[in-house]
Amino acid sequence: MMNRSLNQTEIDSYFQLASDGKSSSPDSCVPFDFRRLDRIPKSHVSAIHRLHETFARALSSSLSAYLRSVVSGSLVSVEQLPYCDFAEALPSPTCLIYLGMQPYEGHTLIEVSPSLAQPILDLILGGDGKIKVDSTRELTEVEQTLIEGLFHVVILDLTETWKPVAPINFTMGSIETSPQMSGRFPPTEAVVAVAIELRIGENVGMLNLAIPSITLKMMGQLFDQQWTAHKSENPATVAPIKQKLARDLRVQVDCELAGMTIRLRDLVNLAPGDVFRGVTAFDRPMDILINGTPKFKAGLSSDEYGRIAVIQELLGS
Repeated sequence: MMNRSLNQTEIDSYFQLASDGKSSSPDSCVPFDFRRLDRIPKSHVSAIHRLHETFARALSSSLSAYLRSVVSGSLVSVEQLPYCDFAEALPSPTCLIYLGMQPYEGHTLIEVSPSLAQPILDLILGGDGKIKVDSTRELTEVEQTLIEGLFHVVILDLTETWKPVAPINFTMGSIETSPQMSGRFPPTEAVVAVAIELRIGENVGMLNLAIPSITLKMMGQLFDQQWTAHKSENPATVAPIKQKLARDLRVQVDCELAGMTIRLRDLVNLAPGDVFRGVTAFDRPMDILINGTPKFKAGLSSDEYGRIAVIQELLGS
């Protein structure tokens, strides 16, 4: 692209055209803020906040199973800021990875602080995670290979979280240690920074994500559709609809009279036509099961068609 400065004569001519009313019609002009080219509206930031609250809960559950240790997580913040400010706030060295976002351009950055990465590695290797963290030590190549499993878990949950908005295929790159030296984000590019606090036993640390705002801006209509769908689910309307539909549902109802006994040798020798006498009285309360779950205690009563079960006690909701 060629850069050329206007001389004074050209500047004066443009101002003269504007003062003579020969400029373009106001109706054909659209306001555009060149200083905030890649910023997204606050409503979309709120939608991203809701998405990553779900992501934090899902990731806590997945990591608990993966590491065989109790993991709890909570969303701390979602904000827009220049990448240089985001990178300066991260520790160095650290553990981070850049993810491709097909079919969209750009990358998502995921950073795991050393206060989390080192205890996680200890758990992966069979330890209890109670180690002294050295924040000045970079991960070795062997450790980087081991911690890839953690990032695979994060990517799976991130993909599922974003499915309601857009089917993004996150592809994993190589693990790096210095966000300040990244060539994937220009320093002044706006990113949406997502901060999640994870607690693993006695260890607490941050998992940070940075998503290019310009990429999220391309999904603007998708966020609007999700917000409309979310907004349309009014509980005052949905609950009566569900109740009406539930009235016509059919469930399996079984009466179970427990307590009859039989000797094992008699049970083994049973044949078609055999009769055995139960020792349980029919006036004993029986269980009524709804879809296999005990819900009521009932007793037997007779009517013109035979014995029926009469509800005596509610066992559960």
